Amino acid sequence: MASIHDIARDFTALLRDGAFETAGDRYWSPDVTSIEPAALPGGISTAVSGIEATRIKRSARFGGARIDEIGIDGPFVTGDQFALFLDMVLVDPASGERQPFTEIALYTVRGGQITEERYFYD
Repeated sequence: MASIHDIARDFTALLRDGAFETAGDRYWSPDVTSIEPAALPGGISTAVSGIEATRIKRSARFGGARIDEIGIDGPFVTGDQFALFLDMVLVDPASGERQPFTEIALYTVRGGQITEERYFYD
């Protein structure tokens, strides 16, 4: 089984390459829990469980905006967790408006899979 350092490095590399779906498919556990600081549009609660619910939440989270640029600091590993500091530029596909977005993401790894992801942002 890969070490948490290997998982964190590979997951981060996939995000840097814009391969968000691949990162999730490769590392989310079937019962992954994803936690936001607040409820999302469409009645999506702050915490969802399962891969499909996490995918739906991810889509709702940015309201259809695409990630145009991403800068990542990390991974920062401790115990069974790793954190990433993400700076992104989101683009509204309808208007072309660009908006910066910064967050901290904390991932918990057990049995070689991400069992929880937790996001911190304003």
